[in-house]
Amino acid sequence: MSRAVGDLQYKNPLNTFQDNFAADPASSATSRSESRGNFLSNDPYTSLRRLHTDRRYLLLVVSDGVSDRVDDVTLVQHVMKLSMRGKRANEIAQEIATNSASRPRSDNATCIVAMLDGQGS
Repeated sequence: MSRAVGDLQYKNPLNTFQDNFAADPASSATSRSESRGNFLSNDPYTSLRRLHTDRRYLLLVVSDGVSDRVDDVTLVQHVMKLSMRGKRANEIAQEIATNSASRPRSDNATCIVAMLDGQGS
């Protein structure tokens, strides 16, 4: 979540009180932050995947509040089991997020489930 919104102190970790008193007021804050680098980036990594028309696909996106509690294989198997029982993607995502967030010492729990078939994708 820090990559997308909030936690600005991690995106530009070298912000200091002295930045407010730059010797040259015309110098831009952007050039100062870009020269220092960031711990986190909000620039996404993307790739293109060609889907086969005779297959079905599952896209599962979760935050660390979910993935810190369960391994990937178990989570995918759970999603597929719920799907085979007739649950819709939004219902599965809600169940996973709610169950993860209700555990003691839970972190933010976000889950997105998308089921795709190659024919219509």
